[in-house]
This record gives sequence, structure tokens and C-alpha cells, in this order.
Amino acid sequence: MVEQFIHDCFNHYFDGRLKRHIDVDIIFKSELDCKAAGWCTGDKHEILIELDNTYTGQDLYLNIAHEIIHAKQFLRGETDSQELMEVEALAGEQGLVDLYLTPPVPF
Repeated sequence: MVEQFIHDCFNHYFDGRLKRHIDVDIIFKSELDCKAAGWCTGDKHEILIELDNTYTGQDLYLNIAHEIIHAKQFLRGETDSQELMEVEALAGEQGLVDLYLTPPVPF
């Protein structure tokens, strides 16, 4: 279910239209070095997403969606403003969960 959600979220933004090979690694960890629920780094060629695996249910999917939005920003070069990146990720995470998480996961 998690894997399908990840695919759906990436397809939401790219729908198979990328014209280059992109390496995407998603790692679940029991504790992140940055003390956050998730972290995304990358550029136009590769993405690394790290997620805190202690989150479950709706929170897990919100974290995944949030970091995939950041991945989209890195891949498209939309990284001029850290503040705007975070605003977009916060504003869009629930929408991805609502669109692609079926059936909804209980809180």
C-alpha cells in the first residue's frame, strides 16, 4: 500500500513525462539525523528521501506526500526559496493523501 501510494504521488507530478533517468531512494529509519519526520535532498538527477518509520497511519502518508512534493521541487529546480518550498509542501500534502490513499487509513 505504501509503495503504491509513492508511485501514485510521483505520477501525479510527472505522469511518466520525465525525459531522463532519475534515481530515487526512499529510506525508512527509526531516527533521522535532522530530528524531523522526513527529509528530502537532491537535484535534477537524483533524490534521497528519508522517513521516520515510527510514524504510522495518516501521519506516515502525510510525511511521504510532503517529501515527494520536495522531490518534485528538486527535480524541477524549484528551490529558490526554502520558505516557499515548505509552504507548498505543507499546502499540498493533504491533497495527495486525499487523492491517492484509498481506502483512508485510520488516524
